[in-house]
Amino acid sequence: MFEVAEFRNHARRAGLTDITAQGKHVRFAPVDLPESAQMRLKRLYPGTILKPGIRAILVPFPTTARIGGKPLRGTALLTWARQLVDAVILGEVASAAAVGTSA
Repeated sequence: MFEVAEFRNHARRAGLTDITAQGKHVRFAPVDLPESAQMRLKRLYPGTILKPGIRAILVPFPTTARIGGKPLRGTALLTWARQLVDAVILGEVASAAAVGTSA
């Protein structure tokens, strides 16, 4: 539970008020990204859908493997979401470089 509370505080500091599972995606809102951040998002998280009209992004739900993987759960899911917030919303270069690596 402490990890969830810590993540919620981190998301709030990044300006996010809504992070929810929506079908096969995770919805982050409100999000206003400059074009460079939009390009980074699409490169790091292929299949992402940008919804500028409602200030949201829909990122494919993370799995253990690109093909045939199982959905992430628990702490692994929180780590993934925090990494996305750091790399894309906050624009931290070190976090963007770590996406896709097993650290």
